[in-house]
Amino acid sequence: MNQFRKMILSPVVALLISSSAFADNITYSLEKQSLKDAIEKISKKANKPYITNGAILDGKTANAIKDLNGTQNALDEVLKNSGLEAIIEDGAIIIKPVSSVKVLSNGTYVLDDVSVSGKSSKNGSAQSGYLVEDVKTLGVWGNLSLQDTPYSMSIVSSDFIENTITTNMAQVAKQTPVIQSNGNASYNGELGNSIRGFAISTALVDGIPIPSSNFGVGLKEVDRVEVISGLSGFLYGSGNVGGTINYALKYPKKESITEISIGNNGGENYYTSVDTSQNITDKLSVRVFGSYQDGDTAKDNNSNEEKLLGVSFAYKPTDNLDLGLYYSHRESHINGVTPLWVVTGKMPKAFDTSKSYTPTWSKNNIDSDKLELKANYNFTENIRLRTAYLYKNADRLAHWFINRYDANNGTFNREFGDMGKEVTTNHGAYAYLDGEFDTGSIHHTLTFGGSLGKAKVKSDDFIDTLDNNTYTNINDLMTWNVANSLTTGNYLNLKYNNKNVVLGDNITFNENWSALVGVNYATVDQWITGSGSYDESKLTPTLSLIYKPIEDLTTYVTYMESLEKGTVVKNSNDVNNGKVFKPRVSTQYEMGAKYSINQDLLLSTALFRIEKANSMTENLPNGMTKTSEDGEQINEGVEVLLTGKATDSLTLMGGVTYISPKVEKATNKAIEGKKTANRARVQAKMYAEYKLPVSPKIFLNGGVYHTGTQWRDAINSEKLDAYTTLDLGARYETKLDGLDTTFRIYATNITGEDYWAASNMLSETPRSVAFNVSVKF
Repeated sequence: MNQFRKMILSPVVALLISSSAFADNITYSLEKQSLKDAIEKISKKANKPYITNGAILDGKTANAIKDLNGTQNALDEVLKNSGLEAIIEDGAIIIKPVSSVKVLSNGTYVLDDVSVSGKSSKNGSAQSGYLVEDVKTLGVWGNLSLQDTPYSMSIVSSDFIENTITTNMAQVAKQTPVIQSNGNASYNGELGNSIRGFAISTALVDGIPIPSSNFGVGLKEVDRVEVISGLSGFLYGSGNVGGTINYALKYPKKESITEISIGNNGGENYYTSVDTSQNITDKLSVRVFGSYQDGDTAKDNNSNEEKLLGVSFAYKPTDNLDLGLYYSHRESHINGVTPLWVVTGKMPKAFDTSKSYTPTWSKNNIDSDKLELKANYNFTENIRLRTAYLYKNADRLAHWFINRYDANNGTFNREFGDMGKEVTTNHGAYAYLDGEFDTGSIHHTLTFGGSLGKAKVKSDDFIDTLDNNTYTNINDLMTWNVANSLTTGNYLNLKYNNKNVVLGDNITFNENWSALVGVNYATVDQWITGSGSYDESKLTPTLSLIYKPIEDLTTYVTYMESLEKGTVVKNSNDVNNGKVFKPRVSTQYEMGAKYSINQDLLLSTALFRIEKANSMTENLPNGMTKTSEDGEQINEGVEVLLTGKATDSLTLMGGVTYISPKVEKATNKAIEGKKTANRARVQAKMYAEYKLPVSPKIFLNGGVYHTGTQWRDAINSEKLDAYTTLDLGARYETKLDGLDTTFRIYATNITGEDYWAASNMLSETPRSVAFNVSVKF
């Protein structure tokens, strides 16, 4: 351990000593061209947004420069004799005539008739083709340009969520090429999904690791959903093998704006929402948002009531300090829960997915609170501190249904479990110290810090109730006259205490070559009542080599190791219920490229290989399941993603993923070389949005989403059918009494496709039509 401390602390001391020597050493060469083009190129190369009144650049020509060092020097030279000047403040380039700058509440500088380019111009809005320029947080690396991030990423923005009337994670999974929905992801932020062939069980909230966080987050309280494909343990300590989902919370916007919406989520489920962001002073901004929805959904016997109230603040007391505060309270009450299915015999065609197949009294009720504090401080121009803390508490009162079908005789039976009151309390935090300095011609951004994620889960005894009847009509599963009072006592059942210390160096060799190098010391600590505990620590490295042959093309190779938590079997229907498997180190190799086809259209590709201990769940002949580990799971594949505006009128968002998940080195030769169950090898998804050449603005939108066949079981005896769904919608933007008003309608699964999302889960997205109207002022 002493040797490890020396390894960590020595570079930090060197960082603090060397940081004063830092200087902007980027070299610029530009031919004579329009001033706007020259500024855009400098902005992109410096990785700084530029802010200006677009009209002041029109008709102006930039001076040519060659091998000129320093961003400020380059700006001064290209602007010479233009009547304009450039200043670099708070990480942004401001182009202005003298004395034209104003300061807004968030500390950014703007001009009248402002136009913001560079990173800030692509913020996920519909106008930018839902393309996002920067990633909210990448742990140790902080905020990076999406194009220059050496990982495969997909980002679902708030505008996309709004324009497709997306209400839950099942819809997000359906629309995102890298995610496969395996069922039970409709409500409360539950993560019944897989990425790169591995199940996703925990998430991040604003880049903070939150273990045991598979419920209690709603889409109406987030600004975007960021999906990182592949291992992410180096970035956040420990986590999922296949990928990570980050919920970026709602904070004040740059401009003051209020939006009021009313609408329908499908069926008779209506809602209203209010979201206002205001600049109170030149240093303080506040955002208040709330929503209420209630009513029957598009599924029979299913209803959803949700209440949400949230507030956030952004405060900049000094030029060097940024503070953030977030709080939200959310209540989600579901009737007609989604059941699990256990099928004996040959898999039947999917049942009608417009029905819940559980009685209306079945419940999944969750109340949750979140509190976040953030602070960023610049000690000097070259030394910065990033910190955040999150508290999350979620109370769940729920039923757990298992419907059984015997395909040999066409009969049904069932059981339900009373989960009692489950209380999950999370504490998460991170702190990173960044320092910039040069060693000769090489530029470094060295980061030292760490994160922690803690969870305590209290619950009551699981009470299982069997239905002694046998049914031949599936609709009989919709009713059940049985006592269903939920227990309310609870005791400590589960504890997580995950933490990590990390050292990373973002190295720029020259304008073409850079690297991300780091080492992470992660600890996974878990205790489960009646099952035992583990406390494992590992030192895991990462290395990314990045090459930009031209400005618009980034290529990379990445190697990463990650300590992942052990599998915990918590299923009364499993013969290994209560068993805890030890944490394992997984490994990933990735090679990728990101190309800006134009300034608003990004094409990304990635080839990957992931090596992980094989965990599998088998369906036994007696209707029980068996979860175990045997051999090594090797998932290889490719991802191709496209996001942005192909033309001024056409937006595209989607892609294709292919994975080959197989088991190697297994002692059970029946599964050696077999493909992993419930994982589709091919997914092809594409959303499109087209602006008609009319005024006021009318948009046609929709998507085609295909998921290929997948094996039902570990021995590959039977396949589940492939399925393709179609969404269609329209949006009309106009002004009513001078207010920006938008009408939307969006039909999901318009062909009414019924399918098995996994061998134990039916699809959660039946045919439905949603609509809304929103007013902004």
